[in-house]
Amino acid sequence: MTDASVLDVEGVGLHAPRVSASFRLTSERHLLDPLRHELAIEGATSWHKGDIDPATGQSRRTHGWCLALAEGPTYSADTALAELLLALAARRDEILQAIRALDLDAHMCLDVRVYAGRLPAMHCTPATIGAMASYGASLNVTFTTATPD
Repeated sequence: MTDASVLDVEGVGLHAPRVSASFRLTSERHLLDPLRHELAIEGATSWHKGDIDPATGQSRRTHGWCLALAEGPTYSADTALAELLLALAARRDEILQAIRALDLDAHMCLDVRVYAGRLPAMHCTPATIGAMASYGASLNVTFTTATPD
C-alpha cells in the first residue's frame, strides 16, 4: 500500500481512506484447506461452511480460501487491487487450474474505511481489469465510515 508518510502532507494522511484487498475462492461442495498447502501463498487462510465469520459473527455459507492484504491508506482502489494481483501472480496458473477443476467461485474484495467523507478513486486501469477478469472474479466493494483515532 502507499507509504503513509507520502499521504501525510499537511495532515491529509490522517483522513485518507484505508483500503484492504482480498481474493477469495469459495465452494459449496469442496473443502479448500488443501489449497493453503498446494498454493503455498503466505498469509492465505481457509474456512469451512458453517464456521463463524469473525468480521460479521454469522455462519459462513460456503467453504473458502482467502488471501487478504493488510489495510493501508490510499486514494486509489487500483493501487490495492494491483498489489493483490501481484501477490497472486506467482501462483496464477495453479489458482486457475483449481478454479476450473473444482468449479470454484472467485471474488476480489475491497474493504474501504472512509474518513471525513474522503473516498478513494474507484478507478481501475485496463491491466487491473484484465487481470481480475482472467480469474473470472467478481468484484465486491464494501464501504464503512470511520472516525480518526
